[in-house]
Amino acid sequence: MTILDEIITHKRSELEALKSHIPVEFYQNAIVNLPRTKSLRRKLDMSRDFYFICEIKKASPSQGIIQANFDPIKQAQQYVEAKADAISILTDEKYFLGKLDYLKEIRKTVDLPLLRKDFIIDPYQIYESRYHGADLILLIARVLTKKQILEFSNLAAALKMEVLLELADANDLDKIPAADQHIILGINNRNLLTFNVSLENSLRLKPLLPEGLPVISESGILTAMDCKLLYEIGFAGALIGESLMRAASPKALLDEFRKGITNAG
Repeated sequence: MTILDEIITHKRSELEALKSHIPVEFYQNAIVNLPRTKSLRRKLDMSRDFYFICEIKKASPSQGIIQANFDPIKQAQQYVEAKADAISILTDEKYFLGKLDYLKEIRKTVDLPLLRKDFIIDPYQIYESRYHGADLILLIARVLTKKQILEFSNLAAALKMEVLLELADANDLDKIPAADQHIILGINNRNLLTFNVSLENSLRLKPLLPEGLPVISESGILTAMDCKLLYEIGFAGALIGESLMRAASPKALLDEFRKGITNAG
């Protein structure tokens, strides 16, 4: 069993317990009068620029504890000061030491689009995400069927949310829905079987993707030159986690990354 298989197996049992404790009807009723969501897709479509989704995570299966003195609210505020375009929040508890409540608490203090980053395998989690303040959800093509991706992305759209559809290799490409106004594509540079990271995955998959959809590169973006390269070959932005979580000053690091875009040809 791979790490990913283990995570999904645990997620299924976790969901069974959650559903028995809080029925989906609670979330369906509670979200009716929530404020409007914030669009990241509209921002990406507005201009040919390079946008940064900055991630909040305490730990990962491959790296262990990333930030010992973890304070998600403080980290979110640092990202706002650094002029991040959106914030990604890990909510998986067992493997990433996240909490769904982080999303709700950060929503109270931050006006940026918020992405719930978790292993979404059930419509229940989409209603749950909307209730806790997410504007976007992550859907991982590797763990979902084409039918599930269509169903989940349609539900997200009905709830006025957007989708970051994560692709890992060429086998995921035929799972991209035709109705795409609320979808952003993401190429994961982390191998979901081994958890090794290589930016080459973004370079390899980008030419194979459909025209007209904004594409984000995820994981392994470490330098201004990485950002420059991604921008020059047509990426709309990057989702960056570990390097920002380890940085003494996230703002200084993002400023350095932006210099790469400024110097792009």
